[in-house]
Amino acid sequence: MSAQTHPSEVFAPDPVPHGQQELFPAERDWSALRRATLPEPRPEAARLLATFDAHARAHAWTDHARKAAAHVLRIAATWLGTHAPFAEYDLRAISAAAGRGSACRPRALNAFLAERGLLLPQSRPARSSVEAFVEQVIAGYPPRIADELASWARRLRNHSDRPPTEWRTLRRYLCYVRAPLADWARRYQTLRQVTADDVHAAVTAVKGDRAHERAVALRSIFRALKQAKIIFTDPTRGLTVTRNEPPPATLPPDRLAGVLDITDRPAIRLALALVTLHALNGTDLNRLTLDDVISARAQLLVRRPHSRHTVHLDEVTLRLLHTWLRYRHQRWPRTANPHLFVTRQTVIHTDPASTNYFPATFQRLGLTLNGLRTDRILDEAHDTADPVHLVRVFGISIATAMKYIHAAHPHRAGVIPR
Repeated sequence: MSAQTHPSEVFAPDPVPHGQQELFPAERDWSALRRATLPEPRPEAARLLATFDAHARAHAWTDHARKAAAHVLRIAATWLGTHAPFAEYDLRAISAAAGRGSACRPRALNAFLAERGLLLPQSRPARSSVEAFVEQVIAGYPPRIADELASWARRLRNHSDRPPTEWRTLRRYLCYVRAPLADWARRYQTLRQVTADDVHAAVTAVKGDRAHERAVALRSIFRALKQAKIIFTDPTRGLTVTRNEPPPATLPPDRLAGVLDITDRPAIRLALALVTLHALNGTDLNRLTLDDVISARAQLLVRRPHSRHTVHLDEVTLRLLHTWLRYRHQRWPRTANPHLFVTRQTVIHTDPASTNYFPATFQRLGLTLNGLRTDRILDEAHDTADPVHLVRVFGISIATAMKYIHAAHPHRAGVIPR
């Protein structure tokens, strides 16, 4: 589909007939609709748009987001009709072509259509820019080394025994080892020729965190190739790099004074209490659900990948929790999102807030989430020299607890368990 149209020209195609089969797969070109004037929608499309408008208003969408999503839906319904489900990749392409990508909420629009059986999942997976970058970097090496690096990436992405490694992690690893890989590519034809001395020289060529990062990336590559039986010996075996981590530090008292009074937003006040009083981290806040609230016992269940931690709520935090729950129900009574913390963007689907939501919000208030959490644990460590107490109160590991004990009581410093 491609057409040149005058801005004032009414773009009025006949919808795709219901039941028509696709002759061959092809991407539709929606760019002609950027300046096109659409006709009045047909009755069935008008009913769908009216239903969507009522749905968006009931879920308290902003006018800007509601109009942007309705525009995308109107284009899809006008061109494709409403008798068959819309393909997810078509909706994304329309949103981008219509210039509504920043305002339209694709996940929310998809959820609305999926509830009514009008959505086909993304059958053509989008290739992210990060994935393209990784593939481009790997392809730039000599053929045999490129094949070996591609095998490493596939193994980390498709390993059956653990969750797939994110493309962002692979990109970081390739950046960490860019210099040694370039050197080896000039001297060797395959990574099988890399020796332990080569790895040692590559790691010791840099210092501090950069040495640790390079060692981690090289260990990942060669271990994966060894497990895949592409190389016979792992040149990173026995490689150790010490990493000097600064001890936890407290925040200045003037930054902690009146923390709960710097905002009147119920959700952020509750989050501040959970961080400053109970040392929850950003991931903990994002993962909390309504089912984790045990009001009868004044408890909060924090679910972590390998453990469960029960937070016993004090009076202040419990009061803030009830205030937020009342506000949440009054503001978004019909949201189906199960998470405790929701935003205007997440109430229209079931996903948690973005990983950067709380850190960015705290930063705008002049605070850091990790700084507040560190200060709370360190304050508790000053009152006790027992690391087991910190483990029980905050649900942290014994190694982390020992770091705080050593920071609070330097005279007890010794070997920290790893």
